Amino acid sequence: MFQSLTQGSILSVLYKNIPRVAEGRVLSVNTHMPIFNPNQPMAMMSGPVTDITLQIGDETVPFAGLPANGVVANFPEKGLYLSTDVSAINREIDASASALKQELDAVPAKQKLYQGYEALRLERNPDKQRDMQHEKELTSLRGEISELKGLVLALSKGTNIKEETI
Repeated sequence: MFQSLTQGSILSVLYKNIPRVAEGRVLSVNTHMPIFNPNQPMAMMSGPVTDITLQIGDETVPFAGLPANGVVANFPEKGLYLSTDVSAINREIDASASALKQELDAVPAKQKLYQGYEALRLERNPDKQRDMQHEKELTSLRGEISELKGLVLALSKGTNIKEETI
């Protein structure tokens, strides 16, 4: 529990956006009742909170408002998850990996859905169809002009061009 931490205790910190796990050494601990916030009056009913300061490598990192009786704290806005229990960190790693795998598995289906919507946009927008046809024609013309430039350049250099090329 966070309230039972003492100076020198070790906490595991999962950096969810990197991903990596680091150990932090507790520099200070302060357990107290939450400071009343009129915007969150129910916070007072949740019981005491613990503020800690960790040394993680060369960095000193404060964490405020941890649940005093808790063993894990999640800070999604910072991409951090910390715990006094190594197995809780391992469970969070497993959960994060599973969630990302599900998102990755959904990508091909979303790509197919996107392509379907693009086809509908073209089907229902004649101006877009004309623009795409013009772009296709321009690309074809550019290719033909490039070929002609090559032939003219070859002729200007006196290269023998076979009639089959023309």
